[in-house]
Amino acid sequence: MKKLLLIIFFIGLYSTAQKASNITTRQELSTIIVSYDLEAELPCKVSLYVSTNGGTTWQGPLNKVSGDVGNKITSGSHNITWNVLEEFEELKGENIKFQVKAAIIDDIETVIIGTQEWMKYNIDTRYYNNGDLIYEVKDSDKWSKLKKGAWCFYDNKPVNGYHYGKLYNWYAINDPRGIAPKGFHIASDEEWKTLIDFLGGENVAGSKMKSIGTRFWVEPNSDANNISGFEALPGGCRDNLGDFQVIGYKGIWWSLSNFDKNNIFDRELYWSIGNIFRNNSNKQLGLSVRCIRD
Repeated sequence: MKKLLLIIFFIGLYSTAQKASNITTRQELSTIIVSYDLEAELPCKVSLYVSTNGGTTWQGPLNKVSGDVGNKITSGSHNITWNVLEEFEELKGENIKFQVKAAIIDDIETVIIGTQEWMKYNIDTRYYNNGDLIYEVKDSDKWSKLKKGAWCFYDNKPVNGYHYGKLYNWYAINDPRGIAPKGFHIASDEEWKTLIDFLGGENVAGSKMKSIGTRFWVEPNSDANNISGFEALPGGCRDNLGDFQVIGYKGIWWSLSNFDKNNIFDRELYWSIGNIFRNNSNKQLGLSVRCIRD
């Protein structure tokens, strides 16, 4: 007969690498809920482990779990529920610890549009490809004076990163250390044009690229049908004064092509129309980034 759950003194917490942080637990009858924040450039495989001897040995990955665990877990705040007595006869000890492991998985979710293969979500990394940190800059005045790579969450709120990815200035996306995942690159102006031409041109392509509905887009999200599978979201931008603008109303993506010395070609989608627009943005701005297969 299985014994009632018994945890003595305290539950310790442990995370691996720099992926999982702010780990907390709470017990509800015979289940334990583990909350954690995940910071990852790509979807991860998340696993939960337990130790009853302070981390000397670990058991797992645990199987009787539900919630934000398994494959394709993206950046944000998450919860895992473990049904203890479905997996263990009992759980007791003086120094019980939980470990959340997050590993980048190889299968990047993409969509084929014409002859191109695009990632289905915006970049969300905080690292260059050599492992160096990209600076997070929250202060508006500091952002407006930057001459090096930086990123931010819209309104400096991590929940916005969970949905829209991070906003990057030009210096980050143009850094030779790179931010695109292996096998991908940030699209050029010409590659954006190829996508748009395949979808019927600037007057209609936006409709085929915008995500459906008004969960993220402000009403009316005109003409959106997302038949391309591109899943464009209105992540807004950070302007050259460091102010945040137009989330819900507008999505803006960098290209890798210069308009002139200080400005770079971009692509813009709006809540109120099905067009897509070719514009240009100052290198100081923070915009979304989408990648295409090499």
